[in-house]
Amino acid sequence: MKVELRGETIHVATGGRPHVAGQPFLIFLHGAGNSHLTWISQTRALAYDGFNVIAPDMPGHNLSSGEPLPGVQEEAAWLGELMDALGCEKAVLIGHSQGGLVTLEAAHLMPERVVGAVFIATAAAIPVNPALIDMAETQQDKAINAMIAWGHGAEAAMHDNTWPGASNIFLGIDVMHRNKQEALPVDLKACAAYERGLEIASALKCPSLCVFAQNDRMTPLKSGKMLAAALPDCELHVLEKTGHMIPVERSREVNSLLRSFVAGLNA
Repeated sequence: MKVELRGETIHVATGGRPHVAGQPFLIFLHGAGNSHLTWISQTRALAYDGFNVIAPDMPGHNLSSGEPLPGVQEEAAWLGELMDALGCEKAVLIGHSQGGLVTLEAAHLMPERVVGAVFIATAAAIPVNPALIDMAETQQDKAINAMIAWGHGAEAAMHDNTWPGASNIFLGIDVMHRNKQEALPVDLKACAAYERGLEIASALKCPSLCVFAQNDRMTPLKSGKMLAAALPDCELHVLEKTGHMIPVERSREVNSLLRSFVAGLNA
């Protein structure tokens, strides 16, 4: 689906199903240097379960035009406008990595519209080594290769995974190369600059689900647990033998947890 927003064309994945009046909305938010392709194992599955799925490419990422948004707060405000454009009054937000920061900020900005928040492989703060930001600006291929190596668990490097015969590593490299050159450093700077996550988390009004990885080297488990501890109404799951790219590495487990969490919201 293509949406015109702020004079730019935004690509929104819907899981291959049209939105249906009365169905609940799920919004999937990707992390730094990624796109809606992070969620390809979730969007189609949940869309065919009877949810209206929204998985946007942020501006400057993959199939969306425009310049990358310079901060988490700007992304959260942009998300509200996207929801308006799509006729989405309320939704469950599901954020991976940087998308988790956007989920936090959006839930703070629009408490009456965010009915549930899911945080996957993220934290209340995501410090970024200045050397990585410099590498993303001057040697982007090297930065992408490093992030893909750090971002996957050992089992994801094998071809025997939840995508039989496929390579999570090569997929990750391809996904990151599809964005505008400036998207990765802008995203990394936005993560590094965001400092009010714990404050916002402690005041979150909606139920939340946290899904973290035992072997996450991008957003370490101890940082994720700090976020979970700050959230007033939080269900926490830690997946073993898993790295940062949980939606791809453990797609079946993620889908099952999402279904259970959303069912609880509607009970």
